[in-house]
Amino acid sequence: MSGPTTVIISGDPLLILLSAAAIRAALVIAQAHQNANALNTRQIEQQTALQNQLQAAALQGRQALQEQLQLAEQEFAQLSALAEKIGCSAQVLAARPVLPAIAENEQELLHYVHALKTLAYELRPVLLEESARRADALFDDSDANLQTASAAALPQSRLARLLKRIAHIQDIPQNIQELAKELEQALPGERADLLASELRVQIQALLAAEQKRQVDEAQALILEQTLQDLGYQVEEIGHTLFVDGGVVHFRRSSWDKYMVRMRIDAKSGQANFNVIRAVKEGENERSVLDHLAEDRWCSEFPALMAALEARGIHMQVTRLLQAGELPVQLVVETKLPQFAEEEQTESHTRLMAKKLP
Repeated sequence: MSGPTTVIISGDPLLILLSAAAIRAALVIAQAHQNANALNTRQIEQQTALQNQLQAAALQGRQALQEQLQLAEQEFAQLSALAEKIGCSAQVLAARPVLPAIAENEQELLHYVHALKTLAYELRPVLLEESARRADALFDDSDANLQTASAAALPQSRLARLLKRIAHIQDIPQNIQELAKELEQALPGERADLLASELRVQIQALLAAEQKRQVDEAQALILEQTLQDLGYQVEEIGHTLFVDGGVVHFRRSSWDKYMVRMRIDAKSGQANFNVIRAVKEGENERSVLDHLAEDRWCSEFPALMAALEARGIHMQVTRLLQAGELPVQLVVETKLPQFAEEEQTESHTRLMAKKLP
């Protein structure tokens, strides 16, 4: 039996980013109305171009569609080879859509090619950035001896290699821009070495911050989708949940006035789960059902932990109180989210269960 539970959230950043990429691809393919907010402008433009391309191929005939299929397979094979080198091929292959059993069905084949290309589109930046990060780490080791490095390359060459690491970042901080300009104008020597060393440190810090931002957003997406996959109604989770902290409420439609509140402490990386009950203003009576609600949540919590673990998010329990050890928190219902109707939630769950890995 369990009352309030506290966990420390951790995980492999690469696995979390890959899981989020697979979810985004599945959401795009599902075309679910309630998930339209998960699509940004970049995804919408890419999807429009891809759909136009595939529809044109379908109109041109079977051969053109087969050519698109071959290109999609080749593209995914290249990403799989890269994932193999990085050591995450199992996660990439697990997200791959299943080739239709009857390959003669052009409509099913069209959907398969669309799904495969969309998945590749989401996976590519994650794999390329991880590959570049590891390659640059090796370069950094060889660059540790500044005398050797300065003899081997001009400041401008070192600058080009360093800036290549952050070419995918749109807004470069002012301090990095200024250092880059100084290094570009420097002559080989001790000052150039110092500038290059400082620029490398600043770029490493920027990349670490960028990866953390991406992982924080990915964790929010994974948490929301995993709860929905398990059949819970979930209030909309913001991308900054793991950055700024905050609370998330979720429930099953059969729970009546009960729900679970998850509170995130961004600084400590901890999350606290506790059962709450919605009440009217001024109501403070205790119920014998409170204890049962906590027991019910206790029995379901391991499934949530396992599902998140499968997507790269690990939860280590640090505090576990017995049911009834603390009273269930009573919260005025006007301060709690209003969830969708049961029919809508169940329909969405069935749809996404077919689409998500």
